[in-house]
Amino acid sequence: MKMYLAIGCGGSIGALLRYLIGTLVPHTGSFPSGTLCINIIGCFAMGYLTNFLKRRYFADKSAFAKALTTGMIGAFTTFSTVSLETALLVQDGMTRIGLIYLACSTAGGLGAILIGLHISPSPVQKEQSI
Repeated sequence: MKMYLAIGCGGSIGALLRYLIGTLVPHTGSFPSGTLCINIIGCFAMGYLTNFLKRRYFADKSAFAKALTTGMIGAFTTFSTVSLETALLVQDGMTRIGLIYLACSTAGGLGAILIGLHISPSPVQKEQSI
């Protein structure tokens, strides 16, 4: 039950952050720049937190880790919005913009996760007993 509550609380925070950041990012014509920014920020945070949460002092705090990753970042980012916005652009005859947006979302998200993984503190390896 504790895990579900932690994920729910994290999800609430992520959804609110998504809305707030979405209102702060200016729209650039028909290109969904707000969602793109949110997803790249979220991917970076997911990569960074994945290594950070593996550190020894978070090993026994799985509810906290799930609240941050599955809950907060999961609600903050959303693939369904990317898919919907791409489909609407294609439906409105802006196929080229839709494909550029999809490519930027995919490449930007993957790049942001890799950067987050790279710059976060490496997980502490547990000593092996012989």
